[in-house]
Amino acid sequence: MKRNVCLVLTVVVVVVAMISDAVSQKQDDRLVALDPDDDQDDELTLTNEATTDESHDDTKSFIPTDKWQTIEPGQAIPPGLHIRMNLQTGVKEAKLLDDEDETKDNHASQVMENPEPANMNKAIISVEKNDSEDEEETNPKAALMRDNIIEALKQIKSEDGLNSKESIENSEKRKKNLRSYEELKENFDALNIKVETDVEILTNLMNRYKNAKSDEEHATLLEDMEYLVHQFDNAITFVDMDGLQQIVLPAMNSTSNIKKKGSLHLLGSAVQSNPKVQIAAVEAGLVESLIRIVAYESQVDVARKAVFALSCLVRGFPYGQQVLAQNGGLEVLRKVFDKGDFQTLPLQLKVVALLHDLLMEREEAEGERLHQLQQFKLDEQLASGGWCPVVSSLLTVASFDRRDRRYDMGAALKNEMPLRPDHDTVDKVVSAMSSMVEVCRNQFFDTLPLLRNLAHTYDDLAYKEQFQDNDDGGHALFKGLADTIQRLVRNIGLKSEL
Repeated sequence: MKRNVCLVLTVVVVVVAMISDAVSQKQDDRLVALDPDDDQDDELTLTNEATTDESHDDTKSFIPTDKWQTIEPGQAIPPGLHIRMNLQTGVKEAKLLDDEDETKDNHASQVMENPEPANMNKAIISVEKNDSEDEEETNPKAALMRDNIIEALKQIKSEDGLNSKESIENSEKRKKNLRSYEELKENFDALNIKVETDVEILTNLMNRYKNAKSDEEHATLLEDMEYLVHQFDNAITFVDMDGLQQIVLPAMNSTSNIKKKGSLHLLGSAVQSNPKVQIAAVEAGLVESLIRIVAYESQVDVARKAVFALSCLVRGFPYGQQVLAQNGGLEVLRKVFDKGDFQTLPLQLKVVALLHDLLMEREEAEGERLHQLQQFKLDEQLASGGWCPVVSSLLTVASFDRRDRRYDMGAALKNEMPLRPDHDTVDKVVSAMSSMVEVCRNQFFDTLPLLRNLAHTYDDLAYKEQFQDNDDGGHALFKGLADTIQRLVRNIGLKSEL
Protein backbone atom coordinates (compact mmCIF):
# COMPACT_ATOMS: atom_id res chain seq x y z
CA MET A 1 0.00 0.00 0.00
CA LYS A 2 2.77 2.43 0.93
CA ARG A 3 4.65 1.63 -2.26
CA ASN A 4 1.57 2.53 -4.35
CA VAL A 5 1.20 5.87 -2.57
CA CYS A 6 4.84 6.72 -3.14
CA LEU A 7 4.53 5.82 -6.81
CA VAL A 8 1.51 8.08 -7.23
CA LEU A 9 3.28 11.00 -5.51
CA THR A 10 6.30 10.57 -7.75
CA VAL A 11 4.15 10.72 -10.87
CA VAL A 12 2.41 13.87 -9.60
CA VAL A 13 5.72 15.62 -8.92
CA VAL A 14 7.01 14.80 -12.40
CA VAL A 15 3.83 16.09 -14.04
CA VAL A 16 3.95 19.35 -12.05
CA ALA A 17 7.58 19.88 -13.01
CA MET A 18 6.79 19.36 -16.70
CA ILE A 19 3.92 21.83 -16.54
CA SER A 20 6.11 24.44 -14.80
CA ASP A 21 8.80 24.08 -17.50
CA ALA A 22 6.21 24.49 -20.20
CA VAL A 23 4.77 27.62 -18.61
CA SER A 24 8.23 29.12 -18.11
CA GLN A 25 9.13 28.39 -21.74
CA LYS A 26 5.94 30.02 -22.93
CA GLN A 27 6.55 33.12 -20.79
CA ASP A 28 10.08 33.39 -22.16
CA ASP A 29 8.63 33.57 -25.67
CA ARG A 30 6.93 36.87 -24.78
CA LEU A 31 8.72 40.14 -24.06
CA VAL A 32 6.95 43.06 -22.42
CA ALA A 33 8.43 46.54 -22.87
CA LEU A 34 7.18 50.08 -22.47
CA ASP A 35 7.26 52.17 -25.59
CA PRO A 36 8.80 55.52 -24.58
CA ASP A 37 8.05 57.06 -27.98
CA ASP A 38 4.34 56.38 -27.83
CA ASP A 39 2.34 59.49 -26.95
CA GLN A 40 -0.71 57.57 -25.73
CA ASP A 41 -1.08 57.03 -22.00
CA ASP A 42 -2.20 53.87 -20.26
CA GLU A 43 -1.05 51.58 -23.09
CA LEU A 44 0.88 48.35 -22.80
CA THR A 45 3.18 47.50 -25.72
CA LEU A 46 4.12 43.90 -26.45
CA THR A 47 6.54 42.34 -28.90
CA ASN A 48 5.15 39.04 -30.11
CA GLU A 49 7.90 36.53 -30.80
CA ALA A 50 5.80 33.42 -31.27
CA THR A 51 2.11 33.69 -30.68
CA THR A 52 0.29 31.00 -32.58
CA ASP A 53 -2.90 29.54 -31.42
CA GLU A 54 -4.10 26.54 -33.41
CA SER A 55 -7.59 27.00 -32.02
CA HIS A 56 -7.97 30.32 -33.88
CA ASP A 57 -9.91 30.36 -37.12
CA ASP A 58 -7.74 31.01 -40.22
CA THR A 59 -10.57 32.99 -41.81
CA LYS A 60 -10.05 35.64 -39.12
CA SER A 61 -6.30 35.81 -39.47
CA PHE A 62 -4.74 39.20 -38.89
CA ILE A 63 -2.89 40.71 -41.87
CA PRO A 64 -0.23 43.03 -40.43
CA THR A 65 1.08 46.21 -42.06
CA ASP A 66 3.41 48.99 -40.93
CA LYS A 67 0.36 50.83 -39.53
CA TRP A 68 -1.42 50.16 -36.27
CA GLN A 69 -4.52 47.95 -36.74
CA THR A 70 -7.11 46.87 -34.23
CA ILE A 71 -7.12 43.19 -33.28
CA GLU A 72 -10.63 41.83 -33.20
CA PRO A 73 -11.64 39.45 -30.38
CA GLY A 74 -10.72 35.86 -31.26
CA GLN A 75 -8.62 36.96 -34.24
CA ALA A 76 -5.36 35.06 -34.76
CA ILE A 77 -2.17 37.07 -35.20
CA PRO A 78 1.11 35.91 -36.71
CA PRO A 79 4.33 35.97 -34.69
CA GLY A 80 6.89 38.78 -34.73
CA LEU A 81 4.47 41.72 -34.48
CA HIS A 82 4.54 44.85 -32.41
CA ILE A 83 1.43 44.70 -30.22
CA ARG A 84 -0.01 47.33 -27.88
CA MET A 85 -3.09 47.40 -25.66
CA ASN A 86 -5.00 50.33 -24.18
CA LEU A 87 -5.33 49.54 -20.47
CA GLN A 88 -8.42 51.73 -20.10
CA THR A 89 -10.49 50.50 -23.07
CA GLY A 90 -8.93 47.05 -23.51
CA VAL A 91 -8.46 47.60 -27.28
CA LYS A 92 -5.45 45.77 -28.75
CA GLU A 93 -3.53 46.91 -31.83
CA ALA A 94 -0.64 45.42 -33.82
CA LYS A 95 1.75 46.29 -36.66
CA LEU A 96 4.94 45.04 -38.26
CA LEU A 97 8.19 45.68 -36.47
CA ASP A 98 10.21 48.60 -37.83
CA ASP A 99 13.96 49.14 -37.44
CA GLU A 100 13.63 50.96 -34.13
CA ASP A 101 11.39 48.26 -32.73
CA GLU A 102 13.85 45.58 -33.82
CA THR A 103 16.64 47.41 -32.02
CA LYS A 104 14.55 47.52 -28.88
CA ASP A 105 13.66 43.87 -29.39
CA ASN A 106 17.30 42.88 -29.61
CA HIS A 107 18.09 44.92 -26.53
CA ALA A 108 15.22 43.29 -24.67
CA SER A 109 16.48 39.87 -25.71
CA GLN A 110 19.88 40.73 -24.27
CA VAL A 111 18.20 41.81 -21.05
CA MET A 112 16.34 38.51 -20.89
CA GLU A 113 19.59 36.64 -21.39
CA ASN A 114 21.18 38.62 -18.52
CA PRO A 115 18.23 39.21 -16.22
CA GLU A 116 18.50 41.73 -13.38
CA PRO A 117 16.59 41.44 -10.11
CA ALA A 118 12.86 41.73 -10.61
CA ASN A 119 12.51 44.86 -8.49
CA MET A 120 15.25 46.81 -10.29
CA ASN A 121 14.22 49.50 -12.80
CA LYS A 122 16.70 50.89 -15.31
CA ALA A 123 16.58 54.02 -17.42
CA ILE A 124 18.96 55.02 -20.18
CA ILE A 125 19.35 58.80 -20.42
CA SER A 126 20.96 60.37 -23.40
CA VAL A 127 22.97 63.48 -22.50
CA GLU A 128 23.98 65.75 -25.29
CA LYS A 129 27.38 67.31 -25.11
CA ASN A 130 27.48 71.08 -24.78
CA ASP A 131 29.90 72.12 -27.41
CA SER A 132 29.51 75.89 -27.03
CA GLU A 133 33.18 76.22 -26.14
CA ASP A 134 34.22 74.24 -29.20
CA GLU A 135 31.89 76.36 -31.28
CA GLU A 136 33.48 79.50 -29.88
CA GLU A 137 36.91 78.22 -30.83
CA THR A 138 35.85 77.35 -34.35
CA ASN A 139 33.55 80.36 -34.81
CA PRO A 140 35.37 83.73 -34.58
CA LYS A 141 32.06 85.62 -34.57
CA ALA A 142 31.04 84.02 -31.26
CA ALA A 143 34.31 85.05 -29.63
CA LEU A 144 33.93 88.58 -30.96
CA MET A 145 30.39 88.80 -29.59
CA ARG A 146 31.63 87.69 -26.17
CA ASP A 147 34.34 90.37 -26.13
CA ASN A 148 31.82 93.03 -27.13
CA ILE A 149 29.51 92.07 -24.25
CA ILE A 150 32.35 92.28 -21.73
CA GLU A 151 33.39 95.68 -23.03
CA ALA A 152 29.80 96.93 -22.88
CA LEU A 153 29.52 95.84 -19.27
CA LYS A 154 32.62 97.84 -18.44
CA GLN A 155 31.04 100.96 -19.91
CA ILE A 156 27.91 100.73 -17.75
CA LYS A 157 27.84 103.74 -15.44
CA SER A 158 27.33 103.52 -11.70
CA GLU A 159 24.70 105.37 -9.68
CA ASP A 160 26.88 108.48 -9.46
CA GLY A 161 27.15 108.68 -13.26
CA LEU A 162 30.70 107.33 -13.49
CA ASN A 163 31.81 104.39 -15.54
CA SER A 164 33.79 101.53 -14.09
CA LYS A 165 37.20 103.11 -14.55
CA GLU A 166 36.13 106.48 -13.22
CA SER A 167 34.41 104.83 -10.25
CA ILE A 168 37.60 102.99 -9.34
CA GLU A 169 39.61 106.20 -9.49
CA ASN A 170 37.06 108.01 -7.35
CA SER A 171 37.14 105.18 -4.79
CA GLU A 172 40.92 105.42 -4.56
CA LYS A 173 40.66 109.15 -3.87
CA ARG A 174 38.19 108.56 -1.05
CA LYS A 175 40.45 105.95 0.50
CA LYS A 176 43.26 108.50 0.70
CA ASN A 177 41.04 110.78 2.81
CA LEU A 178 40.28 108.01 5.33
CA ARG A 179 42.45 107.22 8.31
CA SER A 180 44.02 103.82 8.67
CA TYR A 181 43.31 101.43 11.52
CA GLU A 182 46.62 102.27 13.17
CA GLU A 183 45.80 105.98 13.12
CA LEU A 184 42.36 105.36 14.61
CA LYS A 185 43.88 103.21 17.31
CA GLU A 186 46.29 105.98 18.27
CA ASN A 187 43.41 108.46 18.46
CA PHE A 188 41.40 106.16 20.72
CA ASP A 189 44.40 105.70 22.97
CA ALA A 190 44.68 109.44 23.24
CA LEU A 191 40.99 109.69 24.14
CA ASN A 192 41.32 107.09 26.87
CA ILE A 193 43.95 109.21 28.56
CA LYS A 194 41.45 112.05 28.87
CA VAL A 195 38.56 109.98 30.28
CA GLU A 196 37.46 111.26 33.68
CA THR A 197 36.62 109.09 36.65
CA ASP A 198 33.36 109.41 38.57
CA VAL A 199 35.18 111.30 41.32
CA GLU A 200 36.51 113.82 38.85
CA ILE A 201 33.10 114.22 37.24
CA LEU A 202 31.46 114.68 40.64
CA THR A 203 34.06 117.26 41.63
CA ASN A 204 33.52 119.12 38.39
CA LEU A 205 29.74 119.12 38.89
CA MET A 206 30.04 120.46 42.43
CA ASN A 207 32.35 123.25 41.30
CA ARG A 208 30.03 124.17 38.47
CA TYR A 209 27.08 124.18 40.88
CA LYS A 210 28.80 126.69 43.13
CA ASN A 211 29.44 128.98 40.17
CA ALA A 212 26.02 128.56 38.54
CA LYS A 213 23.76 131.61 38.38
CA SER A 214 20.25 130.45 37.41
CA ASP A 215 17.91 128.07 39.19
CA GLU A 216 17.50 126.03 36.01
CA GLU A 217 21.24 125.46 35.80
CA HIS A 218 21.31 124.48 39.47
CA ALA A 219 18.47 122.01 38.90
CA THR A 220 20.28 120.42 35.95
CA LEU A 221 23.49 119.99 37.93
CA LEU A 222 21.57 118.52 40.88
CA GLU A 223 20.02 115.98 38.54
CA ASP A 224 23.43 115.02 37.16
CA MET A 225 24.81 114.55 40.67
CA GLU A 226 21.76 112.50 41.65
CA TYR A 227 22.51 110.12 38.79
CA LEU A 228 26.05 109.57 40.10
CA VAL A 229 25.23 109.08 43.80
CA HIS A 230 23.02 106.11 43.00
CA GLN A 231 26.25 104.15 43.10
CA PHE A 232 27.25 103.20 46.63
CA ASP A 233 30.85 104.43 46.49
CA ASN A 234 29.95 107.67 44.72
CA ALA A 235 27.49 108.52 47.50
CA ILE A 236 30.20 108.05 50.12
CA THR A 237 32.56 110.18 48.04
CA PHE A 238 29.90 112.88 47.84
CA VAL A 239 29.66 112.90 51.65
CA ASP A 240 33.45 112.94 52.03
CA MET A 241 33.57 115.97 49.74
CA ASP A 242 31.15 117.72 52.13
CA GLY A 243 28.36 117.60 49.59
CA LEU A 244 25.62 117.48 52.23
CA GLN A 245 26.70 120.76 53.80
CA GLN A 246 27.73 122.60 50.66
CA ILE A 247 25.09 121.38 48.19
CA VAL A 248 22.09 119.69 49.82
CA LEU A 249 21.34 121.86 52.85
CA PRO A 250 21.61 125.23 51.06
CA ALA A 251 19.36 124.00 48.25
CA MET A 252 16.78 122.61 50.71
CA ASN A 253 16.58 125.98 52.46
CA SER A 254 16.34 128.01 49.26
CA THR A 255 13.18 129.69 48.02
CA SER A 256 13.31 127.96 44.63
CA ASN A 257 10.99 124.97 44.39
CA ILE A 258 12.97 123.32 41.59
CA LYS A 259 16.15 123.54 43.66
CA LYS A 260 14.31 122.11 46.68
CA LYS A 261 12.96 119.17 44.72
CA GLY A 262 16.33 118.52 43.09
CA SER A 263 18.20 118.56 46.41
CA LEU A 264 15.61 116.31 48.10
CA HIS A 265 15.83 113.81 45.27
CA LEU A 266 19.62 113.94 45.47
CA LEU A 267 19.53 113.33 49.23
CA GLY A 268 17.13 110.40 48.95
CA SER A 269 19.26 108.68 46.30
CA ALA A 270 22.44 109.19 48.33
CA VAL A 271 21.17 107.85 51.68
CA GLN A 272 19.13 104.91 50.37
CA SER A 273 20.50 101.64 51.82
CA ASN A 274 23.83 103.34 52.57
CA PRO A 275 24.52 103.30 56.34
CA LYS A 276 27.55 105.59 56.22
CA VAL A 277 25.67 108.28 54.33
CA GLN A 278 22.61 107.81 56.58
CA ILE A 279 24.72 108.45 59.67
CA ALA A 280 26.28 111.52 58.08
CA ALA A 281 22.83 112.85 57.16
CA VAL A 282 21.49 112.40 60.69
CA GLU A 283 24.58 114.08 62.16
CA ALA A 284 24.12 116.96 59.70
CA GLY A 285 20.61 117.56 61.06
CA LEU A 286 18.82 116.60 57.87
CA VAL A 287 16.09 114.66 59.69
CA GLU A 288 14.93 117.82 61.44
CA SER A 289 15.12 119.77 58.18
CA LEU A 290 12.98 117.19 56.39
CA ILE A 291 10.38 117.23 59.18
CA ARG A 292 10.10 121.01 58.89
CA ILE A 293 9.59 120.83 55.13
CA VAL A 294 6.79 118.27 55.52
CA ALA A 295 5.14 120.37 58.23
CA TYR A 296 5.28 123.79 56.61
CA GLU A 297 5.71 123.30 52.87
CA SER A 298 2.66 124.47 50.95
CA GLN A 299 3.69 122.85 47.67
CA VAL A 300 2.51 119.24 47.69
CA ASP A 301 5.12 118.05 45.18
CA VAL A 302 7.94 119.45 47.35
CA ALA A 303 6.44 117.81 50.45
CA ARG A 304 6.26 114.50 48.57
CA LYS A 305 9.97 114.74 47.76
CA ALA A 306 10.66 115.44 51.44
CA VAL A 307 8.71 112.33 52.50
CA PHE A 308 10.64 110.35 49.88
CA ALA A 309 13.98 111.53 51.27
CA LEU A 310 12.83 110.91 54.85
CA SER A 311 11.70 107.39 53.98
CA CYS A 312 15.05 106.57 52.36
CA LEU A 313 16.84 107.97 55.40
CA VAL A 314 15.04 106.01 58.15
CA ARG A 315 14.27 102.69 56.42
CA GLY A 316 16.55 99.99 57.75
CA PHE A 317 18.16 102.51 60.10
CA PRO A 318 16.93 102.14 63.72
CA TYR A 319 18.84 105.17 64.96
CA GLY A 320 17.26 107.35 62.28
CA GLN A 321 13.81 106.14 63.31
CA GLN A 322 14.52 107.09 66.92
CA VAL A 323 15.62 110.57 65.83
CA LEU A 324 12.43 110.85 63.77
CA ALA A 325 10.24 110.01 66.77
CA GLN A 326 12.21 112.20 69.19
CA ASN A 327 11.77 115.26 66.95
CA GLY A 328 8.01 114.82 66.59
CA GLY A 329 8.21 113.36 63.12
CA LEU A 330 5.30 110.94 63.60
CA GLU A 331 2.98 113.75 64.71
CA VAL A 332 3.95 115.84 61.70
CA LEU A 333 3.34 112.94 59.35
CA ARG A 334 -0.06 112.25 60.92
CA LYS A 335 -1.15 115.85 60.39
CA VAL A 336 -0.76 115.30 56.66
CA PHE A 337 -4.09 113.45 56.85
CA ASP A 338 -5.87 116.48 58.26
CA LYS A 339 -5.99 117.96 54.78
CA GLY A 340 -9.08 116.55 53.16
CA ASP A 341 -8.39 117.62 49.57
CA PHE A 342 -7.60 115.03 46.94
CA GLN A 343 -4.36 116.75 45.98
CA THR A 344 -2.72 115.49 49.16
CA LEU A 345 -3.75 111.87 48.55
CA PRO A 346 -0.42 110.92 46.88
CA LEU A 347 1.41 112.45 49.85
CA GLN A 348 -0.78 110.55 52.29
CA LEU A 349 -0.16 107.29 50.45
CA LYS A 350 3.59 107.84 50.70
CA VAL A 351 3.25 108.27 54.46
CA VAL A 352 1.13 105.10 54.70
CA ALA A 353 3.71 103.18 52.68
CA LEU A 354 6.43 104.40 55.06
CA LEU A 355 4.49 103.20 58.11
CA HIS A 356 3.88 99.83 56.46
CA ASP A 357 7.60 99.39 55.72
CA LEU A 358 8.60 100.33 59.28
CA LEU A 359 6.14 97.82 60.75
CA MET A 360 7.26 95.07 58.37
CA GLU A 361 10.88 95.65 59.40
CA ARG A 362 9.95 94.74 62.95
CA GLU A 363 8.27 91.53 61.86
CA GLU A 364 11.23 90.41 59.76
CA ALA A 365 14.11 91.63 61.96
CA GLU A 366 16.28 89.24 63.97
CA GLY A 367 19.09 89.43 66.50
CA GLU A 368 20.70 92.77 67.22
CA ARG A 369 18.62 94.64 64.67
CA LEU A 370 15.42 93.42 66.32
CA HIS A 371 16.76 94.56 69.70
CA GLN A 372 17.50 98.02 68.31
CA LEU A 373 14.08 98.33 66.70
CA GLN A 374 12.27 97.24 69.85
CA GLN A 375 13.76 100.19 71.71
CA PHE A 376 11.53 102.37 69.58
CA LYS A 377 7.92 101.36 70.37
CA LEU A 378 6.40 102.23 67.04
CA ASP A 379 3.16 100.29 67.48
CA GLU A 380 2.39 102.02 70.77
CA GLN A 381 3.02 105.44 69.27
CA LEU A 382 0.75 104.63 66.34
CA ALA A 383 -2.07 103.56 68.65
CA SER A 384 -1.73 106.59 70.91
CA GLY A 385 -1.07 109.04 68.11
CA GLY A 386 -4.40 108.56 66.36
CA TRP A 387 -3.04 106.73 63.32
CA CYS A 388 -5.64 103.96 63.24
CA PRO A 389 -8.69 106.01 62.18
CA VAL A 390 -6.80 108.12 59.64
CA VAL A 391 -5.39 105.07 57.86
CA SER A 392 -8.75 103.29 57.77
CA SER A 393 -10.39 106.45 56.44
CA LEU A 394 -8.18 106.19 53.37
CA LEU A 395 -9.92 102.95 52.46
CA THR A 396 -13.01 104.86 51.38
CA VAL A 397 -10.95 107.27 49.32
CA ALA A 398 -8.87 104.45 47.85
CA SER A 399 -11.90 102.47 46.78
CA PHE A 400 -12.44 104.42 43.60
CA ASP A 401 -10.36 105.74 40.77
CA ARG A 402 -9.52 109.43 40.99
CA ARG A 403 -10.38 109.82 37.31
CA ASP A 404 -14.03 108.96 38.02
CA ARG A 405 -14.59 110.46 41.45
CA ARG A 406 -17.66 112.44 40.53
CA TYR A 407 -19.40 109.23 39.46
CA ASP A 408 -18.42 107.25 42.54
CA MET A 409 -18.61 109.93 45.20
CA GLY A 410 -22.06 108.88 46.30
CA ALA A 411 -21.03 105.28 46.74
CA ALA A 412 -17.91 106.29 48.66
CA LEU A 413 -19.84 108.50 51.08
CA LYS A 414 -22.29 105.66 51.74
CA ASN A 415 -19.46 103.22 52.47
CA GLU A 416 -20.53 101.15 49.49
CA MET A 417 -18.18 99.51 47.04
CA PRO A 418 -17.70 101.82 44.04
CA LEU A 419 -17.50 100.59 40.50
CA ARG A 420 -13.92 101.61 39.72
CA PRO A 421 -11.46 100.95 42.55
CA ASP A 422 -7.94 102.38 42.36
CA HIS A 423 -6.04 99.11 42.64
CA ASP A 424 -2.65 100.54 43.59
CA THR A 425 -4.14 102.69 46.34
CA VAL A 426 -6.24 99.83 47.67
CA ASP A 427 -3.15 97.63 47.77
CA LYS A 428 -1.16 100.17 49.81
CA VAL A 429 -3.97 100.94 52.26
CA VAL A 430 -4.91 97.29 52.82
CA SER A 431 -1.25 96.36 53.31
CA ALA A 432 -0.83 99.14 55.89
CA MET A 433 -3.99 98.08 57.71
CA SER A 434 -2.81 94.47 57.74
CA SER A 435 0.44 95.47 59.43
CA MET A 436 -1.42 97.69 61.95
CA VAL A 437 -4.27 95.30 62.76
CA GLU A 438 -2.76 94.16 66.06
CA VAL A 439 -2.85 97.67 67.53
CA CYS A 440 -5.85 99.01 65.58
CA ARG A 441 -8.28 96.08 65.59
CA ASN A 442 -11.02 97.96 67.44
CA GLN A 443 -10.80 101.01 65.17
CA PHE A 444 -10.78 98.85 62.03
CA PHE A 445 -13.92 96.95 63.04
CA ASP A 446 -16.20 99.54 61.46
CA THR A 447 -14.56 99.01 58.06
CA LEU A 448 -15.63 95.36 57.80
CA PRO A 449 -18.67 95.97 55.52
CA LEU A 450 -16.58 97.94 53.05
CA LEU A 451 -13.77 95.38 53.19
CA ARG A 452 -16.17 92.52 52.47
CA ASN A 453 -17.61 94.36 49.47
CA LEU A 454 -14.11 95.10 48.29
CA ALA A 455 -13.07 91.45 48.57
CA HIS A 456 -16.17 90.36 46.66
CA THR A 457 -15.42 92.87 43.89
CA TYR A 458 -11.85 91.64 43.46
CA ASP A 459 -13.03 88.03 43.43
CA ASP A 460 -15.33 88.91 40.54
CA LEU A 461 -12.54 90.75 38.72
CA ALA A 462 -10.20 87.79 39.15
CA TYR A 463 -12.87 85.40 37.88
CA LYS A 464 -13.49 87.49 34.77
CA GLU A 465 -9.80 88.02 34.13
CA GLN A 466 -8.99 84.33 33.95
CA PHE A 467 -11.15 83.97 30.83
CA GLN A 468 -9.35 86.72 28.94
CA ASP A 469 -7.33 85.61 25.91
CA ASN A 470 -4.27 87.70 26.78
CA ASP A 471 -3.86 87.60 30.54
CA ASP A 472 -1.23 90.20 31.46
CA GLY A 473 -1.15 89.33 35.15
CA GLY A 474 -4.52 90.81 36.02
CA HIS A 475 -5.90 87.55 37.39
CA ALA A 476 -2.96 87.12 39.79
CA LEU A 477 -3.19 90.78 40.88
CA PHE A 478 -6.91 90.71 41.61
CA LYS A 479 -6.77 87.30 43.24
CA GLY A 480 -3.91 88.41 45.48
CA LEU A 481 -5.78 91.54 46.54
CA ALA A 482 -8.91 89.53 47.27
CA ASP A 483 -6.96 87.07 49.42
CA THR A 484 -5.20 89.88 51.32
CA ILE A 485 -8.49 91.63 52.05
CA GLN A 486 -10.10 88.40 53.20
CA ARG A 487 -7.22 87.74 55.60
CA LEU A 488 -7.58 91.27 56.94
CA VAL A 489 -11.31 90.69 57.45
CA ARG A 490 -10.61 87.51 59.40
CA ASN A 491 -8.00 89.24 61.57
CA ILE A 492 -10.33 92.13 62.35
CA GLY A 493 -13.14 89.70 63.07
CA LEU A 494 -11.14 88.21 65.92
CA LYS A 495 -12.53 91.05 68.07
CA SER A 496 -15.81 89.22 68.57
CA GLU A 497 -14.00 86.07 69.68
CA LEU A 498 -11.83 87.99 72.12
